[in-house]
Amino acid sequence: MGKSRTPTLLIAYLLAHPLSASSSAIQEPPTPESLLALLRQVRSFAEPNPGFMAQLNLYHRMGCPSTVDNHPLYQRWCYERRVQYSIALGQPPGIEDIAFGDEAVTAAGEVTDTSKRSENSKAFRCRRCRTQLGTDACLVEHSPASSASPRNPTNSRSAEVIETGRDAQPCAHIFLDPLSWMRAELSQGRLEGRLECPNGKCRQNVGKYAWQGMKCSCGQWVVPAILLAKGKVDEVVTRKARGDGR
Repeated sequence: MGKSRTPTLLIAYLLAHPLSASSSAIQEPPTPESLLALLRQVRSFAEPNPGFMAQLNLYHRMGCPSTVDNHPLYQRWCYERRVQYSIALGQPPGIEDIAFGDEAVTAAGEVTDTSKRSENSKAFRCRRCRTQLGTDACLVEHSPASSASPRNPTNSRSAEVIETGRDAQPCAHIFLDPLSWMRAELSQGRLEGRLECPNGKCRQNVGKYAWQGMKCSCGQWVVPAILLAKGKVDEVVTRKARGDGR
């Protein structure tokens, strides 16, 4: 038995068939880590590589379906791989490879508005004309840097946050997933550029993008970087009407 691929296949099978993994060694629903620990009791050298473990954890988060092709999490993983490959080659991803955050595809293949996911949401509007540019449903979270290597990463997963070790400053940017109103600009095939308000009567410069990544004012690298400048937008919290009329 190999140390990486064979244990990966066994763990995937046991995740999909948890009754087969019934053992006093597992007191809770199995996870990739708990099953690896169980496997090491009989094969101490079992060691799935980090990429395989990441895929096992993804499979576990998906609920271990019999087919993964149409699952949103798997589609997102494929998208991140395509972006990572393009960045490694020093070129932007093709427009057909970009997953726009406000066009989320469900497992049934339907396109849904991600702004409808949360009961209360935050909208980002152009400060000049009030056009909505995005919501927190498409927000790429990051936190001020504390310590790590101060370098520009070029081989990272999509929207990865990497610490730089500089003194933290307040964040001056709002990082987002690509959004459909950016399609025309992102289809130009440039590694970086400016983002203008989609309102044709406004065209205010509201942000920028850099597929190879960009450092926020707080010291964090975000890869890829698609951002709005806080000084160019307003954040508006909206609360949905409740079904009981209150």
